[in-house]
Amino acid sequence: MDINISEKLYNKLVERLGKETAVEVIEIVNEVESDLKEKVVEETKKRKIELRDELRKELSTKEDILLVRQEIETVRQEIETVKQELKGEIESLRSEVKGEIEALRQEIKGEIKVLKIMIFFLFALVIILNKESLELILKVFGLLK
Repeated sequence: MDINISEKLYNKLVERLGKETAVEVIEIVNEVESDLKEKVVEETKKRKIELRDELRKELSTKEDILLVRQEIETVRQEIETVKQELKGEIESLRSEVKGEIEALRQEIKGEIKVLKIMIFFLFALVIILNKESLELILKVFGLLK
C-alpha cells in the first residue's frame, strides 16, 4: 500500500480507528486524491483547448495573414491595371488634342493668308483710288520728281 500522508497522521488514525480502518481510510484518501488529480488534469486540458480556441478567434493565424497578403496582391494588380488604362486614355487624349491644335494652326494659317491678300487688295485699292497717295509712292521709289 502506498501511504501518501505523514507518519504522524497515520499513527493518529491507527490509534483512533484501528489499523484496518486506518488503512481503509488512507486508501480512500489516496483514491480521492488520485481522482482529484485526474480531474485537475482533465480540467486543465479543457481549459487549454478553450483558451486555444479563444486565441484562434482573436488572433490572426498564418492562414489569415496569407489571405490578407493575397488580397493585397490582388488590389495591387487591379491598381496597376487601372494605372495602365489611365496611361492609355491620357495618351489618347493627348494625341487627340495635338491633332485639334494642328487643325487649328492650319485653319489660322489659311485665314492669315486670306487676310494678307485682303490687306494687299485694300492697300492697292487705296493707292489706286487716292491720287495723292499714288504720287507719294512714286516719289518714294524715285519714279516721280
